[in-house]
Amino acid sequence: MNASKQTLCDKAYAILEDLIVSRKLEPGSKVTEEQLSKRIGIGRTPIREALQLLARDGVVEIRPRSASVILDMTIERKRQLLEARGAIQEQTVRYACRRADVDQRTKMLLLARAVEDAGAIGDIELYLRISRDIHNILCEAARNEFLSRFMHSLYTLSRQFAYTHLMAGEGDMQRFAASHSGILRAVAALDEEAAVAASETMMRFMQEFVDQMQDDDGVAAVDQLGRAGRTG
Repeated sequence: MNASKQTLCDKAYAILEDLIVSRKLEPGSKVTEEQLSKRIGIGRTPIREALQLLARDGVVEIRPRSASVILDMTIERKRQLLEARGAIQEQTVRYACRRADVDQRTKMLLLARAVEDAGAIGDIELYLRISRDIHNILCEAARNEFLSRFMHSLYTLSRQFAYTHLMAGEGDMQRFAASHSGILRAVAALDEEAAVAASETMMRFMQEFVDQMQDDDGVAAVDQLGRAGRTG
């Protein structure tokens, strides 16, 4: 019974995560266990457990005796996310280089090619599905359950904001894909320093992306103030 419930919870979590990442459940929207149960065809108990996991990951906020709220990724949250992810991801790839077995390294090379292909054809949803597999194999290879827990939460949030901006045409998808591929190929080669360098390159790229978003928001705010002044 417990194993069955856990399997349903995992399934509910994966479906809800995809709905949130792809914005089929919009940031700020309120959802109930009953609504979600009807939408994805899974009972309320696994839905409740999945929402608790998503709340732990910082994706939803559970309000007692009320609906759960899908949280938005503000600029400040994105900055904090990158600060945390940069440090933890470095340790993850270091341990993966030291501990990955042959099967895991082979899978990494296959995923490197797959993510490059997804980037080349511009398939955003395929890219994000592959990126989840990439995150999973790196955490699995690192063989540290605590790092894996932290990284899983950070990766879910990363996928959420990446989808939003890639769909809006605001990100270089091939560059995103190449950064993933660089990490995978370095870890598969057991080249720890190259893997760390590739991880740092990815984080710099993501930081540049967030900085540009903030600059754009600042310009928009100034324009809005200017229009208000002219009409005031």
